[in-house]
Amino acid sequence: MLRTLLSAYPFQDVSAEELTPLLPSFRRHHFKAGEFVWRQGDDATDLWFVLDGQLHSVYASADGTEVVTQVAGTGESFGQPALFAPVAKRIVSVVAIVPADLASLPRDALLRFVEAHPPALRRLLESMSVLVLSQSHLFSQVAFHDVRGRVAYQLLKLADEYGEAVDDGQRIPFRFSQATLAGLVASSRESTNRALNAFVTSGDIKQHEGHIIVIQREGLRRALGRSS
Repeated sequence: MLRTLLSAYPFQDVSAEELTPLLPSFRRHHFKAGEFVWRQGDDATDLWFVLDGQLHSVYASADGTEVVTQVAGTGESFGQPALFAPVAKRIVSVVAIVPADLASLPRDALLRFVEAHPPALRRLLESMSVLVLSQSHLFSQVAFHDVRGRVAYQLLKLADEYGEAVDDGQRIPFRFSQATLAGLVASSRESTNRALNAFVTSGDIKQHEGHIIVIQREGLRRALGRSS
């Protein structure tokens, strides 16, 4: 667990010796695929870490429409924003996409640690900025791009952040259901699937054993209306 935590926000700049005394404050959890880590409206009491697995954050409107706001994989933390809000309530639900091993750290223990370790505090603030910028990009994609462009944007983003080099391109290690990817681009499953099929037909991506492999990045960039 220690090795994974050292790769996650906010601990990248602290040593194993510095982090080890904090380990008794962590709680270990296991969630089955489809289980909720928390639901919208729950109290925000802990920062969470993915030791193994994959989760997504989902915002559901009153009419049942769902938007996936974040995907988290092994070595990542999640749950920062609501943790420090004046009214500490979760505004999204978090669901395990595959079986997941997690660790949670109570807010008070986290605050004591970052106050005593300024590099961790800076990393915590950085993680908040990254989340804000990511949400801003999501809103801009919905506002200015059609479904095909939004799918292209998310595939490029996921390939940049998580892509694994394979013979014919970059493999996105997450196994996305149509519903999850549709939620990420704020569209219907049918429209998202049509966009994916178009990219497969043009040779820009391929799907293999539940994974998407980005083959021709330029084709995805063209769908965004840009060449860089």
